[in-house]
Amino acid sequence: MADAKQREYSRAEVAKHDGSGSLWVIRGNQVFDLTTFHTDHPGGSDILMQFGGQDITEAMRDGDTHIHAIQAYRVLKDFYIGEVMAEDRQTYALPPSGKDEMDCVEEEEFLDINKPLFMQMWNSKFTKEFYLREVHRPRHLPRPAVFFANPVLETFTRTPWWFIPIYWMPIVCTLLHFGVQYESVEVMFVGFVLGLVSWTLLEYSMHRFVFHYDDNIPEGTLAQVAHFLLHGVHHFLPMDQLRLVMPPALSTFLALNILAVLSIVFSAGMIHAVSAGLVTGYVLYDECHYWLHHGTSQNKRLSALKTYHLRHHYKDFKAGFGITSDFWDNVFGTQFVTSDH
Repeated sequence: MADAKQREYSRAEVAKHDGSGSLWVIRGNQVFDLTTFHTDHPGGSDILMQFGGQDITEAMRDGDTHIHAIQAYRVLKDFYIGEVMAEDRQTYALPPSGKDEMDCVEEEEFLDINKPLFMQMWNSKFTKEFYLREVHRPRHLPRPAVFFANPVLETFTRTPWWFIPIYWMPIVCTLLHFGVQYESVEVMFVGFVLGLVSWTLLEYSMHRFVFHYDDNIPEGTLAQVAHFLLHGVHHFLPMDQLRLVMPPALSTFLALNILAVLSIVFSAGMIHAVSAGLVTGYVLYDECHYWLHHGTSQNKRLSALKTYHLRHHYKDFKAGFGITSDFWDNVFGTQFVTSDH
């Protein structure tokens, strides 16, 4: 890599940094080092690798590739390393707005992502309007963010994707094991499928009405802290790999409350089956959610689902609440208004 003190680079020098070990790009005569970002790129690493060492100014505006929202330029700005030297500089046409996208990126006035987040939120004095605007503007860190300075507390905020099935699937097996002591296998199967299908509606409802209670939260720091811990941080740092699945402490608390409601509706045996189906649906949802942020696939349906969810994060957080499917969005009219590229 070039000397750290060097702030100007020729296009020929940038072109040498075109691999996963060192990935540079040019955007508007500025140079950016995306080496630590390309694996977290919402569209997948392969897309960025195609532009390694190249000028991406027009590519970021190209509808055939993907028109990038201002949030993308905000993220890009963090990887700035210098300028293209004078003799290699080019003149670029302005977008239809008449203002370069980088000039639309405001200076950071929210949280410092390089410091523990919880106490910053706890000591904050943000208005609700400012908080909701900023928390839904994605940022990026090449490593998991730190919530608490205390390492013990910090441990409880981090959950790797593989821990979810390890924690929950034995519970599913236990529910089915005890359930067949009350009901036949056939009845248990019906209950399990009912729970599995019901999860898709529960998933949609929780995401829309609980996680995105946004406009209804009261003014005040305490409400903002609760919102941030529940879901806000996921929109603030959508590619944080250790905060893409729900911590077991929180999911267990929610599961016990749902179980209490089910116990009023269903009898023994059926409650076991429905609960097992719901939990299985939840596990599939959490694993799918992680994949939507960090996975890639040549399958058109899966790729479309990934694009759909990332649009919720990077373009319109007030629509597209379905994670594993857009079915309920279409039923309740919360699908995206315009098509995406």
